Amino acid sequence: MSLVLSSMVPTAYAADSARTAALSDISEHPLRQAPATAVSLNHTTLSAQLQASVISIPVGVSQQVKKGDLLLQLDCTDFNLALQLAEAGVTIAKARLDLARNQQDRASQLLQKDLTSRENVDTTNTEAIARQAELMQSRINLQQAQQNVKRCQIKAPFDGIVTQRIASVGQLAAVGTPLITIIDTQQLEVSALVKPQEVNQLQQAELIFSADHTYPVTLVRTGGIVNTETRDQEIRLAFNSGAPPPGTAGRLVWTDPRSFIPAQYIVKREGKWGIFVKREGKARFHPLPDAIPGRSAPVDLPADTAIVVKRLGQLNAGDPLP
Repeated sequence: MSLVLSSMVPTAYAADSARTAALSDISEHPLRQAPATAVSLNHTTLSAQLQASVISIPVGVSQQVKKGDLLLQLDCTDFNLALQLAEAGVTIAKARLDLARNQQDRASQLLQKDLTSRENVDTTNTEAIARQAELMQSRINLQQAQQNVKRCQIKAPFDGIVTQRIASVGQLAAVGTPLITIIDTQQLEVSALVKPQEVNQLQQAELIFSADHTYPVTLVRTGGIVNTETRDQEIRLAFNSGAPPPGTAGRLVWTDPRSFIPAQYIVKREGKWGIFVKREGKARFHPLPDAIPGRSAPVDLPADTAIVVKRLGQLNAGDPLP
């Protein structure tokens, strides 16, 4: 998909002697522009999820990082010890469960030989159930300890750029302490401010985000709140291929899909601005409600409509045309 960033020049129409020309030969499609910015969908401040001292920050501001890269390391000594205790707890719980199950099997065999009581069997069954629950609890404690050890390393949640180092080496971070900020460089959109009446044009046109380079974009969301002061409405667009850095300011550019009649063919009759068209060999006046003197105006007529383009000064509706 490509778009020439200039207005389309009307095609020259037939011979000079011709008094009419097809609308498609003389119509223009003006270039439209609106202020736009490339914005990231994720601009995240990563915080501590446990209390520990900051021991290293291996990245700097403006550094590009990949998803999973280490951004900040917390002192994990205490949490590694807690992990070892949790692992030992699982080992102990497994041993106790094995013993309880052996006692449960032995009691069941003795009951079949009438060498023990039902009460003793129930006791061993209950003990086995309790040891099973104890093992489950130990495994949960182990998972929590493993999770805490992982939280000692603050890693990039996506490909991005570090925008701020909030914490410093040696600082004691509490739960919730902001540590480092990163902005997503992959999930980007264009935020553009347009007039509400332009939204319909955008849905029919090829769209370009123009900054240092041009990037084709696609309309994804409309219907934003209209600013009561500027009368602008925010829309969002997605990059089709390639994207500039987040925060890049530029312009949203598109060619108006409507046909516009050049100003030299617009005349005033009986207080109304419009154009003359040829129908059944006669001139017919076609009003253009949106016409502004000296400017081209949109017209909603078939492309093959014959438009009067010469000797318009004394022409009136009903005059015969060759």
